[in-house]
Amino acid sequence: MWRIIQLKSDAEPWWFLEGWEQDITQEWNTIEKSEAFDLFRDRTIELRQACKHVRVKRGTQFAYWNDDDFFFCEDCDDDLQIYYGLLILHNDKPYTTNQMNDDEKSFFEKLID
Repeated sequence: MWRIIQLKSDAEPWWFLEGWEQDITQEWNTIEKSEAFDLFRDRTIELRQACKHVRVKRGTQFAYWNDDDFFFCEDCDDDLQIYYGLLILHNDKPYTTNQMNDDEKSFFEKLID
């Protein structure tokens, strides 16, 4: 089973901080890897158009943000950056470059160009 997860949080998506599941804004599930990759690509295109910055960890954990997109955290008495995260999971585990063949690595690398 493949899952594409989109998040909105004050933390980049690769941290998987306690309660990170509460930050999920959208989720897509599929059995087919090719469909999962297509969904992931489509979401990256949308987020790239909406956000000025992107950072990627482990090849498939994407964080998008805009410089002026903050919210005020009362507990820490500070403005915190809002990140829009995108993850791909296979069997409920992050699918990362160490699990990929060269074609798959190339696919994800092209998404950040």
